[in-house]
Amino acid sequence: MLEPGSMPSPRTAAAVYWAMMRRIVVGAAAIDAIGLVLFAAVGAPFLALLNVGSVCIYAFVYGLLRQRRNRLAVALIWLEVLVHAGIGSLLIGWDSGFHLFLLMFIPAIVVGTPRRWAATMVVVLLLFYLGLQWACAALGALSPLPPWTLQLVQSVNVAMIFALFYTMAAYYRATVIKAERRLFAAATTDALTGLVNRSQFHALAQAELARQRRIGSPTALVLADIDHFKRINDTHGHEAGDQVLAQVASALRQGLREGDVLARWGGEEFLILLPSTALERAAALAERLRLAVAALPLAVGGQPLSVTVSLGVAPVDAEGELQAATASADLALYASKRDGRNRVTTAAA
Repeated sequence: MLEPGSMPSPRTAAAVYWAMMRRIVVGAAAIDAIGLVLFAAVGAPFLALLNVGSVCIYAFVYGLLRQRRNRLAVALIWLEVLVHAGIGSLLIGWDSGFHLFLLMFIPAIVVGTPRRWAATMVVVLLLFYLGLQWACAALGALSPLPPWTLQLVQSVNVAMIFALFYTMAAYYRATVIKAERRLFAAATTDALTGLVNRSQFHALAQAELARQRRIGSPTALVLADIDHFKRINDTHGHEAGDQVLAQVASALRQGLREGDVLARWGGEEFLILLPSTALERAAALAERLRLAVAALPLAVGGQPLSVTVSLGVAPVDAEGELQAATASADLALYASKRDGRNRVTTAAA
Protein backbone atom coordinates (compact mmCIF):
# COMPACT_ATOMS: atom_id res chain seq x y z
CA MET A 1 0.00 0.00 0.00
CA LEU A 2 1.20 3.48 -0.73
CA GLU A 3 2.18 5.55 2.28
CA PRO A 4 2.46 9.34 2.00
CA GLY A 5 6.07 10.37 2.18
CA SER A 6 7.38 13.19 4.28
CA MET A 7 10.59 15.18 4.15
CA PRO A 8 12.03 16.99 7.18
CA SER A 9 11.83 20.71 6.75
CA PRO A 10 15.17 22.53 6.90
CA ARG A 11 15.90 24.15 10.24
CA THR A 12 15.38 27.87 10.22
CA ALA A 13 18.12 30.30 11.21
CA ALA A 14 16.16 31.05 14.40
CA ALA A 15 15.95 27.37 15.32
CA VAL A 16 19.69 26.98 14.78
CA TYR A 17 20.38 30.06 16.91
CA TRP A 18 18.29 28.87 19.85
CA ALA A 19 19.74 25.37 19.66
CA MET A 20 23.17 26.96 19.89
CA MET A 21 22.02 29.08 22.84
CA ARG A 22 20.99 25.94 24.72
CA ARG A 23 24.46 24.53 24.21
CA ILE A 24 26.07 27.75 25.38
CA VAL A 25 23.90 27.78 28.49
CA VAL A 26 25.01 24.23 29.33
CA GLY A 27 28.63 25.25 28.74
CA ALA A 28 28.27 28.38 30.86
CA ALA A 29 26.78 26.36 33.72
CA ALA A 30 29.72 23.95 33.51
CA ILE A 31 32.16 26.88 33.56
CA ASP A 32 30.50 28.33 36.65
CA ALA A 33 30.61 24.93 38.34
CA ILE A 34 34.36 24.80 37.69
CA GLY A 35 34.67 28.36 38.99
CA LEU A 36 32.78 27.39 42.14
CA VAL A 37 35.38 24.73 42.93
CA LEU A 38 38.24 27.07 42.01
CA PHE A 39 37.10 29.98 44.20
CA ALA A 40 36.31 27.71 47.11
CA ALA A 41 39.85 26.30 46.81
CA VAL A 42 41.61 29.70 46.65
CA GLY A 43 39.70 31.23 49.54
CA ALA A 44 37.19 33.46 47.73
CA PRO A 45 33.91 32.33 49.31
CA PHE A 46 31.84 35.24 47.99
CA LEU A 47 32.80 34.44 44.39
CA ALA A 48 32.14 30.75 45.03
CA LEU A 49 28.66 31.66 46.28
CA LEU A 50 28.16 33.89 43.23
CA ASN A 51 28.93 30.89 41.01
CA VAL A 52 26.38 28.79 42.88
CA GLY A 53 23.77 31.40 41.99
CA SER A 54 24.94 31.47 38.37
CA VAL A 55 24.61 27.69 38.01
CA CYS A 56 21.06 27.89 39.35
CA ILE A 57 20.22 30.73 36.96
CA TYR A 58 21.53 28.81 33.95
CA ALA A 59 19.56 25.72 34.95
CA PHE A 60 16.44 27.89 35.06
CA VAL A 61 17.35 29.56 31.73
CA TYR A 62 17.78 26.17 30.07
CA GLY A 63 14.26 25.25 31.12
CA LEU A 64 12.95 28.54 29.74
CA LEU A 65 14.65 27.90 26.39
CA ARG A 66 13.12 24.43 26.22
CA GLN A 67 9.73 26.07 26.81
CA ARG A 68 10.56 28.66 24.12
CA ARG A 69 10.27 31.51 26.59
CA ASN A 70 13.23 33.02 24.81
CA ARG A 71 12.93 36.69 25.75
CA LEU A 72 12.98 36.01 29.48
CA ALA A 73 15.82 33.52 29.01
CA VAL A 74 17.95 36.05 27.12
CA ALA A 75 17.22 38.74 29.70
CA LEU A 76 18.42 36.44 32.49
CA ILE A 77 21.56 35.51 30.52
CA TRP A 78 22.39 39.18 30.05
CA LEU A 79 21.76 39.88 33.73
CA GLU A 80 23.89 36.97 34.89
CA VAL A 81 26.87 37.74 32.67
CA LEU A 82 26.85 41.50 33.29
CA VAL A 83 26.52 41.11 37.05
CA HIS A 84 29.01 38.26 37.26
CA ALA A 85 31.60 40.01 35.08
CA GLY A 86 31.09 43.28 36.93
CA ILE A 87 31.32 41.85 40.47
CA GLY A 88 34.23 39.55 39.65
CA SER A 89 36.22 42.35 38.00
CA LEU A 90 35.57 44.84 40.82
CA LEU A 91 36.38 42.37 43.59
CA ILE A 92 39.63 40.88 42.34
CA GLY A 93 40.62 43.29 39.56
CA TRP A 94 40.59 43.72 35.82
CA ASP A 95 43.43 41.25 35.41
CA SER A 96 41.15 38.45 36.59
CA GLY A 97 39.73 38.23 33.04
CA PHE A 98 36.06 38.26 34.05
CA HIS A 99 35.46 41.06 31.55
CA LEU A 100 36.31 38.68 28.70
CA PHE A 101 32.96 36.91 29.14
CA LEU A 102 31.27 40.08 27.90
CA LEU A 103 32.81 39.46 24.47
CA MET A 104 30.71 36.35 23.94
CA PHE A 105 27.70 38.64 23.56
CA ILE A 106 29.03 40.19 20.34
CA PRO A 107 28.35 37.21 18.00
CA ALA A 108 25.13 36.45 19.88
CA ILE A 109 23.90 40.01 19.31
CA VAL A 110 24.87 40.06 15.64
CA VAL A 111 23.25 36.69 14.90
CA GLY A 112 20.20 36.82 17.13
CA THR A 113 19.14 40.48 17.11
CA PRO A 114 17.29 42.37 14.36
CA ARG A 115 19.72 44.45 12.31
CA ARG A 116 18.23 47.76 13.40
CA TRP A 117 19.02 46.99 17.05
CA ALA A 118 22.23 45.01 16.74
CA ALA A 119 24.63 47.95 16.35
CA THR A 120 22.97 49.82 19.23
CA MET A 121 23.27 46.83 21.56
CA VAL A 122 26.93 46.30 20.65
CA VAL A 123 27.60 49.98 21.45
CA VAL A 124 25.82 49.61 24.81
CA LEU A 125 27.91 46.54 25.54
CA LEU A 126 31.07 48.45 24.59
CA LEU A 127 30.14 51.31 26.92
CA PHE A 128 29.55 48.87 29.78
CA TYR A 129 32.89 47.19 29.04
CA LEU A 130 34.78 50.49 29.00
CA GLY A 131 32.94 51.73 32.10
CA LEU A 132 33.87 48.56 33.97
CA GLN A 133 37.48 48.96 32.87
CA TRP A 134 37.51 52.57 34.10
CA ALA A 135 35.93 51.60 37.43
CA CYS A 136 38.49 48.83 37.98
CA ALA A 137 41.34 51.22 37.18
CA ALA A 138 39.95 53.90 39.52
CA LEU A 139 39.00 51.69 42.45
CA GLY A 140 41.53 48.89 42.22
CA ALA A 141 40.70 45.38 43.42
CA LEU A 142 38.21 45.58 46.31
CA SER A 143 39.11 42.08 47.54
CA PRO A 144 42.50 41.30 45.99
CA LEU A 145 43.89 37.79 45.70
CA PRO A 146 47.55 36.78 45.96
CA PRO A 147 49.39 37.24 42.63
CA TRP A 148 49.66 33.50 41.88
CA THR A 149 45.98 32.98 42.63
CA LEU A 150 45.01 35.93 40.44
CA GLN A 151 47.11 34.49 37.64
CA LEU A 152 45.38 31.12 38.06
CA VAL A 153 41.93 32.73 37.91
CA GLN A 154 42.91 34.68 34.80
CA SER A 155 44.24 31.56 33.08
CA VAL A 156 41.07 29.61 33.87
CA ASN A 157 38.85 32.45 32.60
CA VAL A 158 40.84 32.79 29.38
CA ALA A 159 40.68 29.03 28.80
CA MET A 160 36.93 29.06 29.34
CA ILE A 161 36.44 31.93 26.88
CA PHE A 162 38.47 30.04 24.29
CA ALA A 163 36.29 26.98 24.89
CA LEU A 164 33.07 28.98 24.54
CA PHE A 165 34.13 30.66 21.31
CA TYR A 166 35.38 27.36 19.91
CA THR A 167 32.01 25.76 20.70
CA MET A 168 30.11 28.59 19.03
CA ALA A 169 32.34 28.59 15.95
CA ALA A 170 32.26 24.79 15.62
CA TYR A 171 28.47 24.74 15.92
CA TYR A 172 28.02 27.42 13.25
CA ARG A 173 30.56 25.74 10.99
CA ALA A 174 28.63 22.47 11.21
CA THR A 175 25.39 24.36 10.57
CA VAL A 176 26.81 26.09 7.48
CA ILE A 177 28.08 22.78 6.09
CA LYS A 178 24.65 21.20 6.59
CA ALA A 179 23.00 24.20 4.93
CA GLU A 180 25.34 23.95 1.95
CA ARG A 181 24.49 20.26 1.58
CA ARG A 182 20.77 21.02 1.74
CA LEU A 183 21.13 23.74 -0.91
CA PHE A 184 23.13 21.42 -3.15
CA ALA A 185 20.54 18.69 -2.72
CA ALA A 186 17.72 21.13 -3.48
CA ALA A 187 19.52 22.29 -6.64
CA THR A 188 20.36 18.81 -7.92
CA THR A 189 17.61 16.52 -6.60
CA ASP A 190 13.96 16.05 -7.41
CA ALA A 191 12.16 16.70 -4.12
CA LEU A 192 9.35 14.18 -4.70
CA THR A 193 11.35 11.11 -5.72
CA GLY A 194 14.78 11.86 -4.26
CA LEU A 195 16.37 11.18 -7.67
CA VAL A 196 18.80 13.52 -9.38
CA ASN A 197 17.10 16.09 -11.59
CA ARG A 198 17.66 16.73 -15.28
CA SER A 199 20.51 19.23 -14.90
CA GLN A 200 22.41 17.05 -12.44
CA PHE A 201 21.88 14.03 -14.67
CA HIS A 202 23.56 15.89 -17.52
CA ALA A 203 26.55 16.73 -15.30
CA LEU A 204 26.92 13.17 -14.00
CA ALA A 205 26.33 11.62 -17.40
CA GLN A 206 28.90 13.78 -19.17
CA ALA A 207 31.55 12.86 -16.60
CA GLU A 208 30.69 9.16 -16.88
CA LEU A 209 30.60 9.22 -20.68
CA ALA A 210 34.05 10.83 -20.77
CA ARG A 211 35.31 7.98 -18.59
CA GLN A 212 33.64 5.38 -20.79
CA ARG A 213 35.27 6.88 -23.89
CA ARG A 214 38.70 6.61 -22.27
CA ILE A 215 38.27 2.93 -21.44
CA GLY A 216 36.35 2.10 -24.61
CA SER A 217 33.30 0.57 -22.92
CA PRO A 218 29.75 0.61 -24.35
CA THR A 219 27.09 2.69 -22.68
CA ALA A 220 23.30 2.54 -22.93
CA LEU A 221 20.33 4.71 -22.04
CA VAL A 222 16.91 3.60 -20.80
CA LEU A 223 13.93 5.96 -20.89
CA ALA A 224 10.93 4.84 -18.82
CA ASP A 225 7.44 6.33 -18.75
CA ILE A 226 4.57 5.42 -16.41
CA ASP A 227 1.61 4.14 -18.42
CA HIS A 228 -1.72 5.99 -18.22
CA PHE A 229 -0.34 8.37 -15.58
CA LYS A 230 -2.84 11.10 -16.49
CA ARG A 231 -5.65 8.64 -15.84
CA ILE A 232 -4.22 7.92 -12.37
CA ASN A 233 -4.16 11.64 -11.57
CA ASP A 234 -7.65 12.25 -12.97
CA THR A 235 -9.19 9.23 -11.23
CA HIS A 236 -7.41 9.16 -7.87
CA GLY A 237 -6.06 12.69 -7.48
CA HIS A 238 -2.62 14.26 -7.68
CA GLU A 239 -1.61 13.02 -4.23
CA ALA A 240 -2.03 9.45 -5.43
CA GLY A 241 -0.10 10.34 -8.56
CA ASP A 242 2.76 11.71 -6.46
CA GLN A 243 2.83 8.51 -4.42
CA VAL A 244 2.94 6.42 -7.59
CA LEU A 245 5.89 8.48 -8.86
CA ALA A 246 7.76 7.98 -5.59
CA GLN A 247 7.11 4.23 -5.51
CA VAL A 248 8.07 3.70 -9.15
CA ALA A 249 11.26 5.72 -8.59
CA SER A 250 12.09 3.51 -5.62
CA ALA A 251 11.51 0.32 -7.62
CA LEU A 252 13.74 1.57 -10.44
CA ARG A 253 16.46 2.60 -8.01
CA GLN A 254 16.47 -0.78 -6.28
CA GLY A 255 16.80 -2.58 -9.60
CA LEU A 256 19.92 -0.72 -10.70
CA ARG A 257 23.59 -1.31 -10.02
CA GLU A 258 26.04 0.92 -8.24
CA GLY A 259 27.35 3.37 -10.81
CA ASP A 260 24.14 3.54 -12.84
CA VAL A 261 22.62 7.03 -12.99
CA LEU A 262 18.86 7.39 -12.52
CA ALA A 263 17.05 10.70 -12.90
CA ARG A 264 13.52 11.98 -12.97
CA TRP A 265 13.54 13.32 -16.49
CA GLY A 266 10.29 15.24 -16.21
CA GLY A 267 6.66 14.52 -15.42
CA GLU A 268 6.28 10.75 -15.26
CA GLU A 269 9.48 9.99 -17.22
CA PHE A 270 12.73 8.56 -15.84
CA LEU A 271 16.07 8.38 -17.62
CA ILE A 272 18.78 5.86 -16.77
CA LEU A 273 22.42 5.87 -17.87
CA LEU A 274 24.01 2.40 -17.84
CA PRO A 275 27.81 2.61 -18.04
CA SER A 276 29.83 -0.36 -19.30
CA THR A 277 26.64 -1.94 -20.63
CA ALA A 278 26.02 -3.32 -24.11
CA LEU A 279 22.63 -2.84 -25.73
CA GLU A 280 21.44 -6.43 -25.20
CA ARG A 281 22.33 -6.37 -21.52
CA ALA A 282 20.65 -2.97 -21.13
CA ALA A 283 17.45 -4.38 -22.68
CA ALA A 284 17.52 -7.32 -20.23
CA LEU A 285 17.93 -4.90 -17.32
CA ALA A 286 15.06 -2.76 -18.62
CA GLU A 287 12.87 -5.87 -18.73
CA ARG A 288 13.68 -6.64 -15.09
CA LEU A 289 12.76 -3.07 -14.19
CA ARG A 290 9.45 -3.38 -16.06
CA LEU A 291 8.59 -6.53 -14.11
CA ALA A 292 9.60 -4.93 -10.80
CA VAL A 293 7.25 -1.97 -11.36
CA ALA A 294 4.38 -4.22 -12.49
CA ALA A 295 4.77 -6.25 -9.27
CA LEU A 296 4.52 -3.22 -6.96
CA PRO A 297 1.82 -3.81 -4.30
CA LEU A 298 0.10 -0.44 -4.74
CA ALA A 299 -3.30 0.59 -3.42
CA VAL A 300 -5.32 3.80 -3.21
CA GLY A 301 -8.24 4.11 -0.83
CA GLY A 302 -8.00 0.42 -0.03
CA GLN A 303 -8.35 -0.55 -3.69
CA PRO A 304 -5.49 -2.25 -5.61
CA LEU A 305 -3.83 -0.09 -8.22
CA SER A 306 -2.00 -1.60 -11.16
CA VAL A 307 0.92 0.48 -12.45
CA THR A 308 3.13 -0.38 -15.42
CA VAL A 309 5.88 1.34 -17.35
CA SER A 310 6.92 1.42 -20.97
CA LEU A 311 10.63 1.61 -21.71
CA GLY A 312 12.89 2.50 -24.60
CA VAL A 313 16.52 1.40 -24.74
CA ALA A 314 19.21 2.96 -26.93
CA PRO A 315 22.99 2.78 -27.20
CA VAL A 316 25.23 5.79 -26.72
CA ASP A 317 27.55 6.10 -29.70
CA ALA A 318 31.34 6.09 -29.42
CA GLU A 319 31.39 9.88 -29.35
CA GLY A 320 29.18 9.90 -26.27
CA GLU A 321 26.43 12.02 -27.85
CA LEU A 322 23.89 12.05 -25.03
CA GLN A 323 21.30 14.12 -26.88
CA ALA A 324 21.23 11.77 -29.86
CA ALA A 325 21.01 8.70 -27.60
CA THR A 326 18.17 10.28 -25.63
CA ALA A 327 16.29 10.99 -28.86
CA SER A 328 16.75 7.33 -29.93
CA ALA A 329 15.54 6.08 -26.55
CA ASP A 330 12.53 8.39 -26.83
CA LEU A 331 11.63 6.92 -30.23
CA ALA A 332 11.94 3.41 -28.80
CA LEU A 333 9.73 4.42 -25.87
CA TYR A 334 7.15 5.79 -28.29
CA ALA A 335 7.18 2.43 -30.08
CA SER A 336 6.50 0.68 -26.75
CA LYS A 337 3.52 2.97 -26.15
CA ARG A 338 2.22 2.47 -29.70
CA ASP A 339 2.50 -1.31 -29.45
CA GLY A 340 0.38 -1.60 -26.32
CA ARG A 341 2.48 -0.25 -23.41
CA ASN A 342 4.05 -2.23 -20.54
CA ARG A 343 6.89 -3.40 -22.73
CA VAL A 344 10.54 -2.76 -23.63
CA THR A 345 11.62 -1.65 -27.10
CA THR A 346 15.23 -1.48 -28.21
CA ALA A 347 16.45 1.13 -30.67
CA ALA A 348 18.62 0.12 -33.58
CA ALA A 349 22.33 0.06 -32.66
